[in-house]
Amino acid sequence: FQVLLDDERVTAFPTDKARALLVYLAVEGQAHARATLAQLLWPGYSEESANNSLRQTLHRLRQLLHDAEEKRPWLLVTRQTVQLNPEVAVTVDVSLFTKLIESCYSHPHAQLARCQPCLERLRQAVALYHGDFLAGITIADSDPFEEWRRITQEQFHIQMLNALTHLAAAAEAAGDDEGAIQTAHRLLTLEP
Repeated sequence: FQVLLDDERVTAFPTDKARALLVYLAVEGQAHARATLAQLLWPGYSEESANNSLRQTLHRLRQLLHDAEEKRPWLLVTRQTVQLNPEVAVTVDVSLFTKLIESCYSHPHAQLARCQPCLERLRQAVALYHGDFLAGITIADSDPFEEWRRITQEQFHIQMLNALTHLAAAAEAAGDDEGAIQTAHRLLTLEP
């Protein structure tokens, strides 16, 4: 988990739930009902308590992101919904990773192993993958968030394994034994 704001690393998150909320909004990329977010991160709390916790977390998150100082805020918060502002330039590495992978599968080619544009996109996707999704962030009292995190983590892991498998096969087919071996080593590291 890493957030950069104007090329400066943001580290002063008040809680892991603030991190979790920002990640969820960034990865899901749409407006979410406040009640849904409250129950995602504070299940088992009373509705009033969960909504209050969400309100406080949003306030702290907006302070951290200097939202009040921005012409266009990072977060769009209404009485009913919360979302990352789609008009603000935000780069989410997992979204880029997914787009690169999906573009290879939707691109018309006879063989992926021989399609240089697709292989380059796979290399870019692989370069973005720095480990398991949200490794080190656990919201122990939120089973719904943990389930979402585990499912999302597994999806990215499988996409990475498939990308590496295609790259290894392409390197082998091209006679690039060293490239095939390096890619195979990375595959073994991820899936011993």
